[in-house]
Amino acid sequence: MTGPAISVFLGFSLAMDALAVSIAMVLCSHLHFSVGPVIRVSGTFGLFQSLMPLVGWAFAGRALYIMGGVDHWIAFGLLSFVGGRMIYEGTRNGKECLFPKDPSRGLPLLLLAIGTSLDALAAGVSFGPLGLDPAFTSVVIGLVTFCAVAAGMNLAKRIGRRGGEKAAMIGGMILIGIGLKILLSHLAV
Repeated sequence: MTGPAISVFLGFSLAMDALAVSIAMVLCSHLHFSVGPVIRVSGTFGLFQSLMPLVGWAFAGRALYIMGGVDHWIAFGLLSFVGGRMIYEGTRNGKECLFPKDPSRGLPLLLLAIGTSLDALAAGVSFGPLGLDPAFTSVVIGLVTFCAVAAGMNLAKRIGRRGGEKAAMIGGMILIGIGLKILLSHLAV
């Protein structure tokens, strides 16, 4: 398999968590996600997915040494925090929520982007042994993530947001599940 093909496959595999989170974001929000928020979410997720491997590559073994023992705990904590807030919001039955009115902005978006891109940090360490060009591969990862998230959000808009409270609880459970998957995969359970 050639370097560009490996880069594309790596991009798709790293984009899956961001895709799932972005779909949950649309299904659990009371907002209509127009072009602007879709581009903002896609761009933020793509940027973080693109930059994290470069950090991993630049610091190679040092990044894994520093983050390797805790990256899965950080991802689990961030995704569980946001997911827990969504579940809590879904149980409030129309009362004002603690989540910002627009989940495509601010701290929730930042936490989700970081939480879903920590795997890419470890992937960057593999660039050298796989003979991958770090700049090219990082751009491919970012573009694949951008496209996957934008497509997923548009698909979720078409599916609709039936049962807002239930969707918020399901979306929160999805985020916690993704965090748990990351945690368990690193703990080799």
